[in-house]
Amino acid sequence: MTDNLIYGPVPSRRLGLSLGVDLVPYKVCSYNCTYCQIGTTPETTIERKPYIPAHMILDQLSARLKEGVRPDYITLGGSGEPTLNSQMADIISGIKSLTDIPVTVLTNGSLLSKKDVRNDLAGADVVLPSFDACDEKTFFKINRPDSHISFTDMARGLIEFRNVYSGKIWLEIFIVKGLNDTESAIKKFKQWTDRFSPEKIHLNTAVRPTAESDIQRVSEEELEYFCKILGGNAEVIAPFKKPVVNEELMDTEKKILNMLGRRPCTLADISAGLGLHPNEVLKYADPMINRQTIEILHANGKTFYRKKIDD
Repeated sequence: MTDNLIYGPVPSRRLGLSLGVDLVPYKVCSYNCTYCQIGTTPETTIERKPYIPAHMILDQLSARLKEGVRPDYITLGGSGEPTLNSQMADIISGIKSLTDIPVTVLTNGSLLSKKDVRNDLAGADVVLPSFDACDEKTFFKINRPDSHISFTDMARGLIEFRNVYSGKIWLEIFIVKGLNDTESAIKKFKQWTDRFSPEKIHLNTAVRPTAESDIQRVSEEELEYFCKILGGNAEVIAPFKKPVVNEELMDTEKKILNMLGRRPCTLADISAGLGLHPNEVLKYADPMINRQTIEILHANGKTFYRKKIDD
């Protein structure tokens, strides 16, 4: 992976133009979600520590901001679970001292049952937690959490966080066909979301290659119906429409295509080879997949991208 901890700005369905910040190394996470777009988690963890020191992150961010970049949001997230970084509060306050650009945090919500995590997130302007299951059984099927995390603790953590957090909560629910996509499941979700009281509920589904090859998306029409059940603050964020291709993307797309012309590569391979963050690579790969210039191959438990072979 690239040593650059700051990536983008990249276009985000929820955040407009987002400047990403990595707080943990690649795939340091408390979950091993079946739908993860950047691959499987080799070993889950709930250990909080300064995986990447605050001063290193802030130095790189300061340098990037001095280049004149002006995103809509600075987003803490990236390649793993950001709340695992025990210096997150210092990082957020440090960003606030550098700029008035609002700070958002993408989190799986697994550690919100911990008071120190809730306190650390207090300085963020928007927190975007995930909540993909409405019961314990589905939780372990979809999120495959660390053995120290239970569904009940995770859900209660979200309730406790809402009770103390004064910023905005935009909750994401990832819908997987055959696992949490029934009307009865969505009604169970609503019982929880009513208690979380998020300002927004974002419904997503598998529109990119996922960690597990058998994960299937649900239709846009189904998601729209689920939104009606969940209430007026729910909206679909899954990008069913093909992304717009512009000339600025073409040079990087050519480099990706040259790599894949030699051999199939994982997301990590492309990221390391081109010095791009995995999330940036995905932004380039999406239109290439839609145009069928590259395709997905699952082998040996890994997801590979390869140049499309003409029939």
